[in-house]
Amino acid sequence: MRHFFFSVVALLAVAASAHAQGERVGSGAPAPEYRGGWTFTPTVGVAETFDDNITLFGNGTADTLNNDYVTTFFPSANLHYEGKHTHFGADYGGSFLGYRQFNGLDRWDQHGSLEMRREESARLRWFANASGATRPETDLIDLGGIPYRHTGATELTTRGGADYVLNPRDSLSFTAGYQDIRFERSDLLPAAFLHGGDILETLSEFRHRLDERLAVGADYSYRRAMVSGDPEHFDLHGVEGAIDYELSSAWSVSGAAGLVYMMPTALEPGRTGPAYRVALSHRRELMSFHVGYLQSYIPAFGFGGVIRAQELGGGLRAQLFHSRRWYTEHSITFRNDSPLAATDLQLPLRSLRETSVFGWEPDRWVRFEVFYARVDQTSLRPGGLLYRDRVGFQIVTSKPMRIE
Repeated sequence: MRHFFFSVVALLAVAASAHAQGERVGSGAPAPEYRGGWTFTPTVGVAETFDDNITLFGNGTADTLNNDYVTTFFPSANLHYEGKHTHFGADYGGSFLGYRQFNGLDRWDQHGSLEMRREESARLRWFANASGATRPETDLIDLGGIPYRHTGATELTTRGGADYVLNPRDSLSFTAGYQDIRFERSDLLPAAFLHGGDILETLSEFRHRLDERLAVGADYSYRRAMVSGDPEHFDLHGVEGAIDYELSSAWSVSGAAGLVYMMPTALEPGRTGPAYRVALSHRRELMSFHVGYLQSYIPAFGFGGVIRAQELGGGLRAQLFHSRRWYTEHSITFRNDSPLAATDLQLPLRSLRETSVFGWEPDRWVRFEVFYARVDQTSLRPGGLLYRDRVGFQIVTSKPMRIE
């Protein structure tokens, strides 16, 4: 299962990198190749974007007066240590958004992160990380149940965990995380929108390897969420049976199915529903591909309460013309979020996010990219449809420097 493990890690790293870029759409700076010891990497870039819905108004609202060209400058710096058994990374960066006509929307968003990974022995590995970010708009937050608005937000996240190999066939892993989300308030923001809150979650996994390709096991998850404005917290327990299978040296598939239980509260009865997920990944030297689907219950930091979340997504990265200098990246995610409580204050949301990038890397530390991004969202109510298209280009350069 080693190939499958590293495929999942690579996909998570790509997702985390894209999520940390804030307003930018492209794939970011060239990936550095770290050697042993300390490395400092400064990065600077500039992007020019045409945005046809700068205010994230609904469809039919000031359509001809709601677009602008946006120039983005994004400096950042990374400090990295690579040892025999230890990995450490620290990153800080920001993006300054300058609007050509509507310069009252100009702003600066920032993000930073710390990460530590260590291999204590052949059996035990652990990790810990923390990150924080300010977002200029809510469509940049990669969570379900959040309506898209031109409203600032702050995210703080910490996570840690460990993997332990019991014997050549059995392994255990445990992950715990905490996330806090806060939204800017204004007189124009309805009280029922964008509550914010915090969530504590854990995931415990057991795997038994039947052979070199197949592993089976069980997962247990726990979430304790407090949505701002709700009278009390929500407790969610999930139990799933899981399977991981390596179809070939390039293809891997994983899946899980079970139940999720929401404990009763003063306002909501206890509920039990299905939870399942499936993912397929393909990885070759010049191309990687993944697609996945999941369903579960999650807290709704947008409208409050708990929602049944369904998510279907995929991604592709490929080298073009049999050259490492030309590449393309594509990703798409569709979410269907349905509130468990049938009230007018908790709206269903259907959201689509799509991104395409074509890039050229003339040198190891320089990238030129053109990109297109689209988001759609509807609350299934009259006037509840919005969309946003962005197209542009960016130039990014970075240069790792060894620290002796």
